[in-house]
Amino acid sequence: MYKKIISIAIVLGLVFYGGYLTARWMISDDLQTSTGPRYSTKAVERGDIKQGVNLTGQLSGNWGGSITAPKPVGITDSNGMSVSVTYRIEEVFVEPNDMIKKGDNLVRLSAVNLDDILNELTEGIQKKQEAIQEKLSNLSKILNQDITNVSQVNAYDGIVFRAPIRGRITELSVEEGEKVENFNIATIVDDSKVKISFKVNTYEYANLQEGQKVLMQYRKVTEHGTQLAFDGLYPGTITKLNKNKVPYGMSYIHTGTIEADNPGLVQPGMVVTIYTENNGSPVTALSYSGDVLSFVNEKKVSYSYLHGGNDSNVVATDVYVSVNEFVEEGDLLVRIAGSDVTQLIQNEVDAINNAYQDIEGIYKRIDKINELKSKLMVTAPTDGMVAYVNYREGDEIIASEQSDQWSLMLMDVYNTDEMYIYTTVSDLDVLYISQDAPVTVTVDALPGEIFEGKVLRLDSYTDYRTGETVYNVQIKVEGREGLRPGMNTNCFVDSGESLDTLLIPIEAVFEENGKQKVEVLVGENEVEVVEIEVGLMNDMYVEVLSGLEEGQLVVTGSTKDLMPSQSVPENGSILPVKN
Repeated sequence: MYKKIISIAIVLGLVFYGGYLTARWMISDDLQTSTGPRYSTKAVERGDIKQGVNLTGQLSGNWGGSITAPKPVGITDSNGMSVSVTYRIEEVFVEPNDMIKKGDNLVRLSAVNLDDILNELTEGIQKKQEAIQEKLSNLSKILNQDITNVSQVNAYDGIVFRAPIRGRITELSVEEGEKVENFNIATIVDDSKVKISFKVNTYEYANLQEGQKVLMQYRKVTEHGTQLAFDGLYPGTITKLNKNKVPYGMSYIHTGTIEADNPGLVQPGMVVTIYTENNGSPVTALSYSGDVLSFVNEKKVSYSYLHGGNDSNVVATDVYVSVNEFVEEGDLLVRIAGSDVTQLIQNEVDAINNAYQDIEGIYKRIDKINELKSKLMVTAPTDGMVAYVNYREGDEIIASEQSDQWSLMLMDVYNTDEMYIYTTVSDLDVLYISQDAPVTVTVDALPGEIFEGKVLRLDSYTDYRTGETVYNVQIKVEGREGLRPGMNTNCFVDSGESLDTLLIPIEAVFEENGKQKVEVLVGENEVEVVEIEVGLMNDMYVEVLSGLEEGQLVVTGSTKDLMPSQSVPENGSILPVKN
């Protein structure tokens, strides 16, 4: 029994003694309890402040393009059709990640199938010569005599003109046996379709387009105006609508052309009222009337390449047709002869000579191919770094004038003149980053060197997995010797600076009711809360735009913020001092 009482007494004693020690520890009897709180202060001073954000990221190369095998431009067969060339990779002088300079040798090629192309071109020369013989044969048909050489041509035998289209002869300006004085021998018209010019104002233009159907009402021009030519409305199609407006009176208009089937008696010179239509029914009449210009298919048979007029020595030796007669395409119209025909024959001879020039062109293409037969050297078009090599020695590439760059790609290169850094920024720091902001870049692999850059793009997206907003930053870096894709970088995005301005430590500022405030020491140990307007800030200082004056002491810390168990020596500092 006595042992139990003694044990309980010991336990109670320990509890009371522990409580006493705890109370002594929690309640300091230091000098501060009797003298009041002590403050750490910093004077408002003038200085410079720079605001920005520190980011990290890896350099990415700017894709400089593909180095390709040369496209065989101008390498054609004898008919002018492009052909394929087979290149063989003879040597590759670079590997991925190699730095290259403009003009460096990259790949040596050879062309392996040009002998076959040369043989085909040689055969093409023969075909061109055969074509010349065909032209001579055609000239024989025109002149109604067999010709194997232009020296055989007798201009006095005459030239035959044939109908270029089927239609009705509306004009015939020659008479058999008479001198031909008019350049236009005959006019043949296919009057089944008519061509109409029209104009619209800018408001109507917005609702019209080429290929649109319209309805038209034809009117004759009389002394007193116009009168209806036919009953009913006839369809037409807008075949041309000029997008460029032109001045017309006090406003602007657009011009256009309509083609329509001739209902039977439409003639050039008639005027037309034009309606927009919907399912064959008229909707709205256009502001301006149209004019029937001509028939859609109208051909003039002329010999303007001969000397005409009163001094002409061309005679219509045969006239096979008359006015209003219907002819088919290719029908004989008129045969002419005379000394001036000699010049025409010379023109035909020139056409044959042009064919000989085509043969000369083939020889020139042969010369180009002979140049390609030598081994081709592909060089670097600019400074950069090799990103990828697509072929090795012995590989072959099929190239043609239609080949795209991907099928001819020998390698990819980075353009190291411009490089990029892709990184992210926090939602707090994103406020200090803006488009085109200057960036100072340092590279871990190149200590002591500084590179210039700028913010090229700033965007954001929501991560669907976390729901958080991610802010992406793309920084463009001016490249120079030594930079390579993949290097680690440190970037300072400059968001502004202010020189010779009032500065206070950032720890002195607090927010109250949405306003920025500080405590200012007044008197020996009294403080006053002052509202301030802040400008730039960084991790150490805040710019003060208003509310404080230089030399005032702002509170950066106080013993009131200490735990009861904490104390500060009489000469001790409450907070670390930042210089």
